[in-house]
Amino acid sequence: MKFLLGMIVLFALVIGGMYQFGGYFNFDATQQGKDIRAKLGPGMTHKQVFDITGNPRKYQVIQRKAKKFGGQEIESFIPGPINIFKRERYDERIAENSMPHGSLATFHYSESQAFTVTFDGTGTVTFIEKAGTMSDFLQMPED
Repeated sequence: MKFLLGMIVLFALVIGGMYQFGGYFNFDATQQGKDIRAKLGPGMTHKQVFDITGNPRKYQVIQRKAKKFGGQEIESFIPGPINIFKRERYDERIAENSMPHGSLATFHYSESQAFTVTFDGTGTVTFIEKAGTMSDFLQMPED
């Protein structure tokens, strides 16, 4: 019994030390997201973006939709179904031009910090915008 109690105390000390000295105590996901967002810009390649942000978990291919309206065909571009991100497959899709209208990747850092990066068909950043977060849904002010 004393051994088990000693192991629990030792485990608690190790976890407490990791929290205090391992970077978790001062970790701010919102600030990390802001810092990373500030490093990104239009014209960057997808490889540069993913080296800075890390790989996204999911992405969406932009699809062209055409509709008849008043005798005219109007085209629009909308995000397609969500795909699980695999870096090798994403690179292959760009090389084989199977995403001619581009793709979107959203990066979430905290309940108040997220952004979406829009890539063209060659994997170059065309646009970066704030993504909806729980704070937006609850209408909470940003820090």
